Amino acid sequence: MTLSNDQSLASSVPSPQKHRKHLRGAIPPAARHVRGWRYFAGLFGGEHIAATEFVIGVTFVMMGVGAKEVLIGLLIGNALAVASWTLVTTPIAVETRRSLFSYLEHIAGPYFTKVYNIAILLFYGSLAAAMITISAYAVRFAFGLPVQTEWYPTSGTFVLITLLVGAVVVAVAAIGFEAMANFATICAPWMLACFICGGAIALPILAYNATGSVDFGGFSGFLQAAQDTIWTGRTPTGDPGISVWEVAAFAWANGAMVHLGLIDMAIFRFAKHKSYGLFSGIGMFLGHYIGWISAGLMGAGAALIVSASLTSLDSADVAFATLGVIGILVVVCAGWTTANACLYRAGLAATSLFPGKSRAKVTLGVGIFIAIAACFPFVAQSIMPLTVYGAMLLSPIGAIVVAEHWFFPKLGLTRYWSRYLGKKLNPAALVTWMIALAFAITLLVTEAISFYFIFLPEYILALVSYPILASFMGAKGNWPKREAQQAEREEYLAAFEERRDAQAQMDDEEEDPSNEHTAKIAKWLLGGAGIMLLSMLGLALQLAFTAPDLGAYELLRTNFHSIAMALTLCYFILAALAMRVTDANQSN
Repeated sequence: MTLSNDQSLASSVPSPQKHRKHLRGAIPPAARHVRGWRYFAGLFGGEHIAATEFVIGVTFVMMGVGAKEVLIGLLIGNALAVASWTLVTTPIAVETRRSLFSYLEHIAGPYFTKVYNIAILLFYGSLAAAMITISAYAVRFAFGLPVQTEWYPTSGTFVLITLLVGAVVVAVAAIGFEAMANFATICAPWMLACFICGGAIALPILAYNATGSVDFGGFSGFLQAAQDTIWTGRTPTGDPGISVWEVAAFAWANGAMVHLGLIDMAIFRFAKHKSYGLFSGIGMFLGHYIGWISAGLMGAGAALIVSASLTSLDSADVAFATLGVIGILVVVCAGWTTANACLYRAGLAATSLFPGKSRAKVTLGVGIFIAIAACFPFVAQSIMPLTVYGAMLLSPIGAIVVAEHWFFPKLGLTRYWSRYLGKKLNPAALVTWMIALAFAITLLVTEAISFYFIFLPEYILALVSYPILASFMGAKGNWPKREAQQAEREEYLAAFEERRDAQAQMDDEEEDPSNEHTAKIAKWLLGGAGIMLLSMLGLALQLAFTAPDLGAYELLRTNFHSIAMALTLCYFILAALAMRVTDANQSN
């Protein structure tokens, strides 16, 4: 449905002009229509199959996680993450049809939102720097430069490469994000296929190291080989690894800033049903669960293939040893696409702090500092703690919003009370955030509980503290006129929603028949692209399960590297053509 249809639809609702202004605040003009389930399935597939999977999957091996602990812990943690998206984020997003930033400004005021945007800038800027570093690893490998294992760069050429990669990322994020987002959508299925292929290719060499045979003998044999050579339950220094509950807590905390922290309200405000949060499982179980396990297999296998310690390898070494040239492409694409998304978010946050400047100029300015930070490998080496720190920093904000949205009406408190009092900064929200952060820092410094668990009691503390503080600072008051106006605005928005959905259904029924032909062409092209990926997966699995001995395994692995490159080229051609046909179809 086009913007003009939305505008005429909005004007058909008998309501004052002031409510149309409220509508524009709730739903941005660029996307005033609900999205089907395929949109969310594809979005989470692309968002959560990324360069972080290489680092996190290998880090689990380095942390001495046991085989059963990683398999069960990741299952529990990712299931909890899906539940958070489904039961917390999506219901609030669908009920309000607002992004977190818009809703937070109503609750906590514009000054609080600016402080929050500084936190967003710091977190996503750091994550973007880490992704640029990972992409630079791949380019470093191509030039034969040394592995960057120190916290600081040890090669001037590596710094130059990182700055060049950063310049490309910053330029694309500033002026061409939409094209990069489309490229990321194409990359996501291919990257997932590559992760699975890399894990499969590593299995025979791992089995040979554990048993003297490339055949690991079914699932029980796999578990035994994994326990002996991959997830041993011991760190390289011999210390016990983290527990199953710490693995689960990390998997949950890894996305806590966007689900419990409600940042993904920006995505789910366009969901047709509250149940659409379940489609986050595409990213959690395909991207995180399979991706992290496959990356762990690849890391352990690569160390054996090149006869080196895993601590001396980076993501490019791991990917090339198992996947060949396409492994380098995976590292570049994964780091590049993820860095662009993170830098774009950081740029948006920075833009709100400098309203007189264009988003492109602000993103370029922020990008310069991010590119410089990316020259220090320490940033990429710290991805696991960085995501947990992000949960500690940002998830209490979600607790504040959850409390005001759901708890206030049940406790007899007034939503938007701070706004009704005319405050630019909600004091209860700010104090709650500071208390939560101080609590988290105290637990971190004293090591009272495991680092991976801290975000959860911190979140609960914020959830309880905010209503108490708000009740003492004015939330018990009543503003009948202002509340009636707000209720009227929300009724107007609900009426718009009903008419919009009805119009969307009519548009679907009146679809131009000529579009059906191009839609079929796109499906055939996508089918061909899918066959390329299935062929690549088939080759990798054949290698994993049919190699008779070590010599045959090495020959099959070499052949896979060549054939996979050709299949990858065909995949990208077909997928790009399918996207081009689809875009042309939608523009007609």
